[in-house]
Amino acid sequence: MPILEIRRHAERTDRGNEQSALSRAGLEMAKVLSKKAGPFVLVLSSPLPRAKETAQTIAGRLDGIEPGFLPEMGGVIGDRIFGEMRTLADWAEVLREREDARKFATDQLATWTRVAMRVGEKDRVLAVSHGGIIELPAITLAQRLRIPVEGASFGYCEGVAVTYAKGAPTKIEVVRL
Repeated sequence: MPILEIRRHAERTDRGNEQSALSRAGLEMAKVLSKKAGPFVLVLSSPLPRAKETAQTIAGRLDGIEPGFLPEMGGVIGDRIFGEMRTLADWAEVLREREDARKFATDQLATWTRVAMRVGEKDRVLAVSHGGIIELPAITLAQRLRIPVEGASFGYCEGVAVTYAKGAPTKIEVVRL
């Protein structure tokens, strides 16, 4: 069963600049994780520099860019994803309230499955993306698998590990730093 480990990027130098690199603290965080994560047969990231640098630091390489890890969101979803969210319960509320958020999560889960199916049955994939882009689909999947969703949103380098069998997710676990 392949496992997709999808994590949020490490801290960046300038939150106001989408193209900024990792901060010194972010780079150190990714280096710490590199000692306990993996091995990965495939390492992908979103197109943004902070995601690429995080993936390279954690895994020692970057095999490719996955544009699906940075989908166009816009509007209210974009504002809430990159703005005011505080807990996983907040994200669950957005999913209850908004059809477009549910569609976004479903589309992102399809991207995750497509990526996970690129590797062998017992292989691990590292994917580096962004907070809300991970949290909405993670909550959706947890609800489908009837796993309770609690706690804070994912911090830097945190996310989920999703196990797949026969092309379908069967298990989801939160992975913290």
